[in-house]
Order: sequence, then structure tokens, then C-alpha cells
Amino acid sequence: MEGRARSRGNALIVDRIVVLALALLLVPATALAAPKAIIFPFDLIDQSQQFEIGVMPKGIDPEEKRRLGIITEELTKLIKESGRYDVVDPAPIAAEIEEKSPVWKCNGCEDDLAKKVGAQFAFIGTVRKASDVLFTVSVYIRDVAKEKVVKQASGEIYGNTDAMWLRAVRYLVAKRLFKEKVGATQ
Repeated sequence: MEGRARSRGNALIVDRIVVLALALLLVPATALAAPKAIIFPFDLIDQSQQFEIGVMPKGIDPEEKRRLGIITEELTKLIKESGRYDVVDPAPIAAEIEEKSPVWKCNGCEDDLAKKVGAQFAFIGTVRKASDVLFTVSVYIRDVAKEKVVKQASGEIYGNTDAMWLRAVRYLVAKRLFKEKVGATQ
């Protein structure tokens, strides 16, 4: 009798596994795919001269503009490598992105732009310049359907080099945006 009960129990387990496997086969691949995301180019918010009287704004420094491109590429690479998002190509809307720039203050245009390329999430990056050596790098993740920021990470850097800017982006992705919380105390 005990052997039959065990046999029936095993058969039920096998039946459940088969049903689960069949159910997974019937789930559309899109339901299992990572959500689509667009990475907008980082923008510079230069506050370094705002309190200087009689100084004309000098515009964006060519080196800082180049660094914005470098950290945008790095953020894109890190998001792709994470597997959490399927990063879409912004090229089809590049002219519109340039026209609406800076994206961080276009009053929701980032959601409309993201929808045009089928993205469900939008990454917006800013570098706030307080002085020639003090910067705050921020990354915002917007849920396009909800039209709101769902995650944000910032970090300050003291230095104006490629290495410092890249380090900030890598840190934000690894330790702030995608850090898995363990337990309630963290």
C-alpha cells in the first residue's frame, strides 16, 4: 500500500511538471522578453557660473561634451549587459532628441519620444556641474506608460576626467540602480 501511495505521489508531481512545462510553452515570447528601454544622451546642467556677477556664460566645454557621449555609451553598454532591458536604437528619432534637448527639462517629451521607438522605459542622464571639479551624475528611469520616474540614482564626483565620469556611471548602475536588496534593514 505504501508503495502505491508513493507511486501516485510521484505521478502527481510528474503531472504537475508536465502541465507547468506546457503552460510555459504557451506563454508568448514577448511576455518573457525584457522590457524595451531607450537611453537618452546625458545632458550637462552647468551651475558653476550662476552666482558670478558680470561673467558671460561660456557654454559647454568641448571636453565635457565629449565625456557626455562617453558616459552615454557606457550606460547603454551596462544596461544591455544587465539583461534587464532590451535597449532600443535611438537613431530613428535622433533629430527629434536633438531638437527637444535637453531632455531632462522638456516636460514629458521623453515619454512621447520613447513611445515612437516602442520603449516602455526611458533612461535620462544628467551631469550637474557645480564647479570645474565638482559634479553630480544622475540617472532617472521613467516608466513611459505611467509617465513618471520609477527609479533614480545620483552620485557626486570630485574630478573632471574620463575615468571619474565613467566610474560614476558604473557605480550608479551596479550599486544604486540594480543593487538587489537583501533583508529589510538595507
